[in-house]
Amino acid sequence: MTARGNYKTRHEFDRRRVTCVSQIELLRQRLFHADGVAGMLATSWEAFEFVRGVAGANADRSADMNPAFTFARGAAVSGRNAIAFAPSMPADQAVLFENTTPLKGDAYEVADTLADLASALSAHLRHAAGLAGDASDRAACHDAARDADRITELLAKSQ
Repeated sequence: MTARGNYKTRHEFDRRRVTCVSQIELLRQRLFHADGVAGMLATSWEAFEFVRGVAGANADRSADMNPAFTFARGAAVSGRNAIAFAPSMPADQAVLFENTTPLKGDAYEVADTLADLASALSAHLRHAAGLAGDASDRAACHDAARDADRITELLAKSQ
């Protein structure tokens, strides 16, 4: 393959990675700046959906990471579902990430990036639980935070 061909492949990889990293950074910023419990729940829904999509799309890329990605996908669905019926969850805020493409590059890097996002998600959900006036909102935030912790456990580098 020519040097130009390698450059094109690397450029395509970098663009896709930057897009995903940009989405993750945008989700982190939105978590940080979420307004109240309702805003946190809506943004958490998007973060869980993102993790679900990326974990599902990358599950078959590495045989040894398949179980971790598959279980992380399940935990993301569980976390999303935990907040879905919280009283303060805005009904019009549910976003689904359909047709998520697998990220190019090392499956372990993808896993670690998702673990970092899930860790931030858990911290923000626990904070939102402390702000919630409704017991059902508090329970939803705590349940979803546990699911985010599970994602972190499954995908973090230490595993």
